[in-house]
Amino acid sequence: MAHSPRWLLAFVLASTAIFAQQPPELQSQPGESSSAPAIADETPISPLQFAKNIVYDQKPIWTFPAKVATGKHWKPVLVVALGTAGLVALDPYTEPYFHNEKRFGSYKTGPLRGRNTTLAVTLPPLAFYLTGLATHSTHARNTGLLAAEALVDSQVVGFVLKHAVGRLTPSDIPPGGNFRDTWFKYKGGFTNGGSFPSGHTASAFAVATVIAERYREHRWLPFVAYGTAAFLSLSRLPTQAHFPSDLFIGGAIGYSISHFIVMRR
Repeated sequence: MAHSPRWLLAFVLASTAIFAQQPPELQSQPGESSSAPAIADETPISPLQFAKNIVYDQKPIWTFPAKVATGKHWKPVLVVALGTAGLVALDPYTEPYFHNEKRFGSYKTGPLRGRNTTLAVTLPPLAFYLTGLATHSTHARNTGLLAAEALVDSQVVGFVLKHAVGRLTPSDIPPGGNFRDTWFKYKGGFTNGGSFPSGHTASAFAVATVIAERYREHRWLPFVAYGTAAFLSLSRLPTQAHFPSDLFIGGAIGYSISHFIVMRR
């Protein structure tokens, strides 16, 4: 089945909610009595607070450029800017590889691949939330809500940027076409303003960052989280939905929103 690898990785990431449903500090250590007092659990995030958090996130997200102008976070921003610019310059040379119909034709015509990726990205936050409800783990339930919050935030940023720059998707450019003249030309629908940045990549890394940081004591979990996010993101290349530069900036956006906004509250 064409989509099975993508769904398998999404299932693996979602299943980590069962194996890592409590932070290690709440679990009994070897040699300790099971009756030892546990560290107090965190405060549950209510549905109302979840909605408020998304609204509150918008100010630090959209004022972030002003902070960079005052000297904060300028080094990582410079690295991301240079990396994105470099990949944009290389897009005309790298993208033709994925325009090989003999090699990737079946991926381009695969049904609803974007929608399947959306569902795969949404599955882990839902899995953590439901696992938290089933096991009465506030940590797992809050992880699901924080991941969902980061996902929504990344989608809002992606939506605005897509419509602002209107970059053509690689599939809009015929073989041998001009891969440089792609900006401010996309005429898609309201829900999809173009290819820059990759919204699926931003969402995947936003979710992965929350899970990795909330369960960082489990050394294996960040590798699973970020590895799955990377696979889901790279799967957008053979479908000709995005340029490599779209994925790079999307991943940076998703990570930054989770690390600097959601997880810093």
